[in-house]
Amino acid sequence: MSGVIENPIGRPEEIGTFNNIRYLKYRGRFTGETASGRFNVPYEITTPANPREGSRIFVFEPLHFSGGTVARDGYLGPDFLFVGGISHATVRHKNFRVQSLERDPLSPLTLRSREYEGPEVVADNDILREFATALRQSSATSFIGKVARLYAIGFSDSGNTVHQIYKPFGHKLFDITFACTAGYVEPVNIAGQKPIIVFNTEADFDPRAVPNPAFPQYRWYTVAGGGHIPDAALTRQFFPNPPEAGSPAPPVEGTSPINWLPFVRAIFAAGDQWVRNNVQPPPSVTLKLTSDGLVLRDDKGNALGGIRHPALEMREAVFMPSVIRGNWALFGGYGSLRKRLQPNEFAGYLGEFTKKAEVLVGGRYLMPAGRDRMIAQAKLNPPNTFTRNYQEERFFVPPPPPAPAPGLND
Repeated sequence: MSGVIENPIGRPEEIGTFNNIRYLKYRGRFTGETASGRFNVPYEITTPANPREGSRIFVFEPLHFSGGTVARDGYLGPDFLFVGGISHATVRHKNFRVQSLERDPLSPLTLRSREYEGPEVVADNDILREFATALRQSSATSFIGKVARLYAIGFSDSGNTVHQIYKPFGHKLFDITFACTAGYVEPVNIAGQKPIIVFNTEADFDPRAVPNPAFPQYRWYTVAGGGHIPDAALTRQFFPNPPEAGSPAPPVEGTSPINWLPFVRAIFAAGDQWVRNNVQPPPSVTLKLTSDGLVLRDDKGNALGGIRHPALEMREAVFMPSVIRGNWALFGGYGSLRKRLQPNEFAGYLGEFTKKAEVLVGGRYLMPAGRDRMIAQAKLNPPNTFTRNYQEERFFVPPPPPAPAPGLND
């Protein structure tokens, strides 16, 4: 088996300058052969124009079936990755429902020694292995430069992919794997394996995905009250409708303000330090369970355990991990909103909210930039709570770019 990252086609796309480093996006073809046959597929690599700049760490992301490069473009975001000096790479390994990296009409998609134009579903995960291997073998004089470390990340559909390929080859090819909001895969203990972080929300939580000392290279994290899709400003642009009939009780008053993106960025930064500097990441934390494997809940109905947003810790509402919006049951919601604060109660409320956020920063489940934004949102309209500000749509303005993780430029 083999794979060649061919020279880019056409002029690279200017992405911008991040921390005084100019980034370019290159597109080209990845060709070669796996056990299933020949392949000729498109790739996309975003990296400093000068290969000697940046951290020389590459994040490899399999394509999500509908969102493409969701980690690069949204969940982590270019202002987080590229300010931190990290590069990004992806390649097409299937012909089914992929919106990005559409095939060049002059170079049809070839998988398993065939060109695919019709509806037949074809995928070859070995292309991912060959692409990662080719990245690692890149020379210092290529447009890619010499790759120092290679991480794998995916969310939902692409999270399933990186989770599923961990045992066959990811445990050796990638310095660390981030399998996020993905289905459960039985953990493995393999000689020489590299770390894996399993990050889920309450909506994705499986009672089997809990800390287990028998698997020292694993870390498990779950966000209490979190929906599969974070209800961020970007999400509202694509799914503007309110929750629909059929959502769970208590009556849903809105989609959830439990935005877990700040948490996954903090966990990514911790994983980076685990690999680079052997700094242990935060302890695994998942939801608390009964002896029957059911999620324990407080008397208001919120899940116990897990990474806990200050609004949930302050019991501002019942935060439900799944409500229906746009015919999708992938969003969180809230109901039973806490009664309105009196003006003389706001200072005490904000002090407690701030303490809860500081606890998360101290545990490295939240970065200072995420804390500052949460507190600023809680202050938007005293004496409103954080959740009431969300309900009144005071959050829905373009957010400031996330700050890079401390140490990403080390």
